[in-house]
Amino acid sequence: MARIEEARVSVTRDEGPRNYLNRRQEWSLRVLAVGLITVVAFEAIAVATAMPTVMRSLDSKNLYALAMGVPMAGQLITTALAGPWSDTKSPQSCLYTGVAALFTGLLVCTIAPNAYVLILGRAIQGLGGGLVVVPLYTMVGYNVRPSRQPGFFAAFAAAWVVPAIVGPAVAGFIVQHASWRIVFGVVPAVLLLAAPSLVMSTRTIPYETTPTTRSELRRSAMPALIAGIAVGVLQAVSGTPSDSFSAWLITVIALATVIAFVSIQPLLPLGTFISRRGLASTVLLRGLINGSFIGIEAFLPLLLQDVHGWNPAQAGLILTVGSVTWAIGSAIQGRITSFSGRRRLAVTGAFIQLFGILVVLPGSFPEVTGLVVLAGWTISGLGIGLSYPAMTVHGLSLTTPENQGRTSSALQLADTLGSAFCVAIGGIAFALVMPQESAAFATVFGGIALVMLMAVMVARRVQPHPGSREEAQQRASLAADHEQ
Repeated sequence: MARIEEARVSVTRDEGPRNYLNRRQEWSLRVLAVGLITVVAFEAIAVATAMPTVMRSLDSKNLYALAMGVPMAGQLITTALAGPWSDTKSPQSCLYTGVAALFTGLLVCTIAPNAYVLILGRAIQGLGGGLVVVPLYTMVGYNVRPSRQPGFFAAFAAAWVVPAIVGPAVAGFIVQHASWRIVFGVVPAVLLLAAPSLVMSTRTIPYETTPTTRSELRRSAMPALIAGIAVGVLQAVSGTPSDSFSAWLITVIALATVIAFVSIQPLLPLGTFISRRGLASTVLLRGLINGSFIGIEAFLPLLLQDVHGWNPAQAGLILTVGSVTWAIGSAIQGRITSFSGRRRLAVTGAFIQLFGILVVLPGSFPEVTGLVVLAGWTISGLGIGLSYPAMTVHGLSLTTPENQGRTSSALQLADTLGSAFCVAIGGIAFALVMPQESAAFATVFGGIALVMLMAVMVARRVQPHPGSREEAQQRASLAADHEQ
């Protein structure tokens, strides 16, 4: 890794109006971002569909939660670096590195001889994932007019639709009739072919860098590294058989949880974990809603296959409906442009998502048809579609231009910590109750429903205090948008 020199970038910022991308440049950026997200989405949905079969074929079903969650621990580490990296050097260099790591991790998974090598590949894949999303957010936040940003983030969500429709069916067919290794190997091949276009499409997108010292980067790296290791410990514990849990192991779980949240706090807005009004609550809400969604979704294909007897392709439909209704919700919020309308999206979306989870809960038992699970997840997808992209736009509107990368990083960190923690704790709860499989699923879903109840309360605090600097920045963002 190249040595980072102190204050190596000097910047002069214009005091005049921001020069946003024109329509042609916006279109180019949107096509690039949507294309990349589509590829990543196909991999995520296809792997989630195939993972129960993968772990059974490797005789490692007890490591299911670890294999599903370990990319999030890796992503947690690099997401913290992605914001300062984008602000200091460029979003492009961060993006290219992330794509390279993603390629490497998936290649390792493709040739993995056992579950442990597969988990290693998934960890490398996660490291790359943390460097991909933040620079895309940063380029949009810095270069696209605020009034057009909701459309961008709606397009990001829509990029999951086609993979969500075809991914489960394709992955299910592959694992039933060919080899699960093909599921991991498709995306590296596509990335290799698309790399020249990726570089050509992004290298001319402007971005004004800000000076960052080695000590500042170290302050970003160390908390994320510690939090990532702590979450990794939690995920490793999720592979423990229920009869092996002891007081010592429970102490490790509690200690790792405290370390994860305390260490990551410096990288988040002040007051995030006490739901301070404004940006802090916006970031917290993103972590809660994304963590709840991913934490449950990770177990749904396994539930439908093991409890309800669905085959891999049928079980993958749960990922389809959740992604499609997420995109529908995102499209709806993208059409809401009034300030009063957008400020209601957080509470509305969180409440709908909670209601959907409560519908899913009784589907943990074989006496209730799996179609109930499908219906509940359809509702939850709509809820998070309304609130998730809206909170991206809202968070960026509270942020000064020179801090767009850090806010993007904080939002992504909250997403990753929330999802990694919920999958890890869900895996631990599942392992503890596992001899009674239906009760294990119900325990996971019930616990995450409590997390969503908290999200509904936090959603009421995303607007900043009147007269605060964040509110002034929000008004400035709206005014700048109207001037364009």
